Amino acid sequence: FLVANDMETFRSFPKIKSTEAVLWIPPGDTKVLGELWSMINAKWIHSFFAGVDGLAGFVKEQKLVDRADVPLTNGRGAFSSSLAEYAMAAILHFNKQVPRIQENSRKGQWDKFVMNTVKGKTIGLIGFGDIAKATAKLAKAFGMKVLAVRRSPSKGTGGGLADEVGGFEDRLSVFARADFVVSVLPGTKETINFCGEKEFYAMKRTAVFINIGRGVTVDEVALCKALDAKKIVGAALDVFHKEPLPESSPLWKRENVLITAHNADFTEDYAEQGWKVWQSNYNAMRSGKPMVTPVQKNLGY
Repeated sequence: FLVANDMETFRSFPKIKSTEAVLWIPPGDTKVLGELWSMINAKWIHSFFAGVDGLAGFVKEQKLVDRADVPLTNGRGAFSSSLAEYAMAAILHFNKQVPRIQENSRKGQWDKFVMNTVKGKTIGLIGFGDIAKATAKLAKAFGMKVLAVRRSPSKGTGGGLADEVGGFEDRLSVFARADFVVSVLPGTKETINFCGEKEFYAMKRTAVFINIGRGVTVDEVALCKALDAKKIVGAALDVFHKEPLPESSPLWKRENVLITAHNADFTEDYAEQGWKVWQSNYNAMRSGKPMVTPVQKNLGY
């Protein structure tokens, strides 16, 4: 392994020109990656993250979309279970009225309110990749109905994990019917601000919006307007258009918004899980088998 994030260091490695593969670990400098690429003859590039939107410019500049001989793989599956847990934690936070419970505890107030349940409620998954399927498994265990929206609905229900699957054009129906909407979309040209004013205003006033996909897929201004107008109960957000989220963002300091610093999947075994996916692809490449987590470079996921 040759590890660096600047060309001076890379050039100092005697074996740099014999490099056959590149592992990109965000926030690695893609400009350096581009320079490095021009001096090596790599046969494979792997993104430690599941999302590869950070590599979009590099892929375009190097014309890798047309290079079937140079596969791009990602960390798909490495962090799905932790993100699914986060989604369910957010759902239970709002459903069980955790803030109310905490406030009662602080005040020493005996408040015997009616406790809600998630059983029988509907979760709408916007995007239906590995993370969404992991979330659907947990939701099913809680007795929830699962609706899903995916770019290609013909790919199916994930072995029955979703009760219904529709295309992107059907998303307003899912936003309107779901009690909890969970966005797990990748960041592509097609999905920028995919969740916007029409979508939020279609939601039930008792519904909650959760984003564990990519920040660019949510129109944050529209979301704030929906929250201000009490069009939805609340939101849980782990990703944002700009990270770190600026202190001036109107998303901060809201009692009905949960904000985490893009760390819903930053678990104790984060590195180990990511390396397992890389290793599986490495073994596949060495044995001449198809890559385990190939990215469709023309689609960006």
